[in-house]
Amino acid sequence: MTKYIAITPARDEEKFLPLLIGSMAAQNLKPDRWIIIDDGSVDATAAILDEAARTYSWIEPHHLPRNRPRAPGGECVTSQFLPHAACQEYDYVVRLDADVSFEDGFIDLLLEEFARDPKLGIASPTLYEPKGADWVEIRQPEYHTRGPAKMYSLACFTAIGELDSDVGWDTLDEARAMMLGFRTRAFRHITARHLRPQGEASGWKARMMAGLAAYRVGYSPLFMIARAARHTFSTPFPFSGALMLAGFLNGYIRGEPRCAEPELVRFIRRLQHRRLFLQESLWR
Repeated sequence: MTKYIAITPARDEEKFLPLLIGSMAAQNLKPDRWIIIDDGSVDATAAILDEAARTYSWIEPHHLPRNRPRAPGGECVTSQFLPHAACQEYDYVVRLDADVSFEDGFIDLLLEEFARDPKLGIASPTLYEPKGADWVEIRQPEYHTRGPAKMYSLACFTAIGELDSDVGWDTLDEARAMMLGFRTRAFRHITARHLRPQGEASGWKARMMAGLAAYRVGYSPLFMIARAARHTFSTPFPFSGALMLAGFLNGYIRGEPRCAEPELVRFIRRLQHRRLFLQESLWR
């Protein structure tokens, strides 16, 4: 029988964590183990988590102090609590943000795609975010598996190594997977609700951070210019693209270290240049 382990970092998520727990509890195939890390919350997150663990034996709660060094995105705790040795008895690894929710067939649909494609290494849903009274689809390239909800085959998860603890981790994992011969895919017919729109809490800072993440990952400057131009009309209009480019250039000015090893940087840039020049590319 298929087995999977899941992990979720949570910080001050009293509003959304109950919805995620409800979504997981409604799945036909529930996780054999779900590690949820309360990353120094000051709201009711800890109490919600402990109550859920009393209800569901497959939830494993952990609590961290508030005043500890913390990297953006929560991936430092993901790596801390999910070493590769802990995953070897499972078939798949699921990584979820605490502010997502989904329908009861979500896990089954993802598993069907892995069964259909033996080379599939990372799969994710298409995300919908609230906009006024509506839910709008967040369009993304087919290859890009966004961070809030991902499923990895054990073979892929083991091959790419531990998830990076820095901004841009959800690009690095898929790039490494592609470099190693795995496919990565976001599926339009599998959906999840991202209850807190990306960057909502950070405003303009989020665009700067996106640019810095692109630098840390090793984006081609030429590709980054094209990307910034495309984002000119995104929020915050008309500065979105300029803010992203400023964050990218700031990485050069400050001499920030790269997250990606040189071989991976070369691979990423090769794919990006092929896409820019309308050639066949995995980065499509």
